[in-house]
Amino acid sequence: TALRGMVAEAETARERAGRSQEADAAPKDPLAESEERRRAVRYSLAESPLMVLARRRDKCGGPFLSVPLVAAGERLREDFEIALMGQGAEAAFRAVLDGASPDSLSDLKGKAGTRAAIERVRLALEALGPGLSDVALRALCYLEGMESIEREMGWSARSGKIVVRNALQGLHHHYESNAEAWSPMIG
Repeated sequence: TALRGMVAEAETARERAGRSQEADAAPKDPLAESEERRRAVRYSLAESPLMVLARRRDKCGGPFLSVPLVAAGERLREDFEIALMGQGAEAAFRAVLDGASPDSLSDLKGKAGTRAAIERVRLALEALGPGLSDVALRALCYLEGMESIEREMGWSARSGKIVVRNALQGLHHHYESNAEAWSPMIG
């Protein structure tokens, strides 16, 4: 339809603009420049990579992502945003993702919500394992586009959406198996 064509053109233009700026740069660690990335990449919720995939259809005409998978991705994103709130939270978050003990969060005194969110993100990414957690972090938290992820990971075109769906299935399973331990999402 015409709307799909317009959305696809906008996504392609956005990817081309990003590609021209990154063409000469070496592959970068997504955690190393998170402050710069948050300033440079601003999406409305309707344009996030998760919502782009949620609007897609599979080969049978059904939704590419089910509602529970989208909810799992939104939950990780919400916890990620909360984890980065507050002074010193980003450094603590990065340290925990780099393998520091969750006890290192004691520096965030009086910020129980931030500490809890960092721990929820850490556990969710840990449940996914090293490969899927990297993809989930890039696509769902840092809002990198599929083309960018595929290029940086050395994957063939259009394979990233399948890997992101696998990561969302793992997140959904993680959240479902720990349903009693988690509070509902804010939004």
